[in-house]
Amino acid sequence: MNAARIACVVLASGLSERFGDGDKLSADLCGQPVLSYVLDTANDVGFGEIFCVSRAGEIDGFTSIENEFPEYGQGHALRLGLQAARSAGWNMCVVMLGDMPLVTSSYVKTLIVKNQSDVCVVSVNDSIKMPPAIFGSRAMDIILSQESSAGARELFDLLSPATLQLDADAARDVDTPADLARVAGMMKARKI
Repeated sequence: MNAARIACVVLASGLSERFGDGDKLSADLCGQPVLSYVLDTANDVGFGEIFCVSRAGEIDGFTSIENEFPEYGQGHALRLGLQAARSAGWNMCVVMLGDMPLVTSSYVKTLIVKNQSDVCVVSVNDSIKMPPAIFGSRAMDIILSQESSAGARELFDLLSPATLQLDADAARDVDTPADLARVAGMMKARKI
């Protein structure tokens, strides 16, 4: 399937509670904010529209969705993004996390190719289901019909999704300053 016929939702509205005083998504990672790597990857894939769910509101170059209640968790942010995509007429959507800067555009393209149905494919690492994930129309409707207290992993389990293995490096997210340093070290090592 052509990525231009698919929307992307980047979830970037977490509270960064484990990161300390700063915002993990705006933290410097090898000269760029953490979030910019994920947005660059989404751009590289060539999606028809990219939505960014954030606490800040407007993010230049993307369709911004403000999450006024980030304390409600990732499931709430997921539903906000999917609702915006559905309202804009999109019937298929890839969801990415703003704190996973090592996911590549080639991985996301493989995820899209693997989705041969109108249901979904989610990434899996060490038996844990996670984004990036692709949701077809039926899966989006199921997620949107759930109560606001359901978390993202609970929502994934409802769908009985197909899975795509995500390697351990790409599955690393930035939750703490130590995670940021570890990911920075990995990025520097790859450039050598």
